[in-house]
Amino acid sequence: MQVCHAAAQWRHVYHKDVVIDLVCYRRNGHNESDDPKFTQPLMYQKIDNHPKSLSIYKDKLIGDGVVSEEEYQEEVAKYEQICEDSFQAARENPTFKVESWLDSPWKDVNKGDGGMLSIKPTGVEETVLVHIGYAMSTHPGGGFTVHGGVNRMLKQRKQMVDDRIVDWALGEGMAFGSLLKDGVHVRLSGQDVERGTFRFRDCAG
Repeated sequence: MQVCHAAAQWRHVYHKDVVIDLVCYRRNGHNESDDPKFTQPLMYQKIDNHPKSLSIYKDKLIGDGVVSEEEYQEEVAKYEQICEDSFQAARENPTFKVESWLDSPWKDVNKGDGGMLSIKPTGVEETVLVHIGYAMSTHPGGGFTVHGGVNRMLKQRKQMVDDRIVDWALGEGMAFGSLLKDGVHVRLSGQDVERGTFRFRDCAG
């Protein structure tokens, strides 16, 4: 907060942009359902044993006399009640529209002009996808030790191929695989992909 406050003051006084280089970690990988221990076991063992940011901040505020333990618990209860009320309200409205997430829906966003925006056929034969799916569901073998969680994921992925079901992760892998099979180089870049923070991308790690 101090850094953000200083950056805001700098921009206000000098009318220049500020870049904050924020070094941090994700306690649960990409999201709460992900498990980064597959590819970063030692680092996440340390993270698991590290106090949560909220606990550190709470202890600091209480230690400085800014708030009491009772006031902190009251605020936590208020916030949890807001989350619970929102969750129950969401269950009463099963209809989901993508437009709800857009500030200003653009009705012609997918309307091509026959040129660069036109969608060209990119499909491949199902036999090719099945081959790629099975390849993605197989570990190297030969005494290679597979993490128990990864092994479960590979079995689940193979079952999906058998059942002709494709989720986001399998679809992405099939897309990469089909490009590679055609001799098209695929380069993964970004903060999460090759280092395996996304659990389903461990095939790249």
